Amino acid sequence: MKEKKMLFPLMVEPFQEDFKGYLSWANMGNMTLRIASLHAEAHGFGVTYMKEHQRGWVLSRLAIEMEEMPASLQQFSISTWVSRIFRQFTDRNFEYRNAAGEVVGRGMSTWALIDYQSRQPINLEHLPNGGFSAAVLDEVPAMAGYTRIRVTEPQQIASRQCVVSDLDINGHVNSIRFLDMAMDMLPFDWHCCHQLHRIEMSFGLEGRCGDSLEIAMQPLDEARFAFEIRRQADKAVLVKVLLAFKDVKLIDPA
Repeated sequence: MKEKKMLFPLMVEPFQEDFKGYLSWANMGNMTLRIASLHAEAHGFGVTYMKEHQRGWVLSRLAIEMEEMPASLQQFSISTWVSRIFRQFTDRNFEYRNAAGEVVGRGMSTWALIDYQSRQPINLEHLPNGGFSAAVLDEVPAMAGYTRIRVTEPQQIASRQCVVSDLDINGHVNSIRFLDMAMDMLPFDWHCCHQLHRIEMSFGLEGRCGDSLEIAMQPLDEARFAFEIRRQADKAVLVKVLLAFKDVKLIDPA
């Protein structure tokens, strides 16, 4: 029987780093989602189940906070487990450990199961034979809950078009690409002397190739920034992002 909480060993491979030599947030985000997929498959509600039943998991919310990022060629691990099933949603959590086995980060996410035919979410509490309830572990990460992300007075708005390299296997903009878009709104000098400590993402509609986007940014205080990424055509919000930073030793941009 598979463990409810599973650990997956990883390593920071060359070309996965950012300009500081640490695993990039984009790669950390994609690794996190990959680990979620592997855990789901091991417990019988992953890719194989989805193909058979014409269903798919859709990410609704994601929050990750890291005290330290693994550096180039360092080993680390991600553990994941499902902590709750409620109506159409399920909570999945994450724990990040360094090579010494010390916890250096935590994460949480919320997902919905969508029926491909009706395009509607499925009530997970009503699945036959208890559904996925046997995989639930009543344990939550020691981190703050989700924030209500609001952009009411944007101080900067940028435009961007969705292109082919943004797309995932479903033909939609990859969820983590929106994180890149938000991070790119802050200047290089800012990233040189600040470390991204926590990200939050709240997903709405899907982005498609050719969509013209508006990326609105609002500083919340000296270390936190809120973003709304909207479709220009109808102003529909695709995703909201919150980035929280902490000061680090200055890196010379030269």
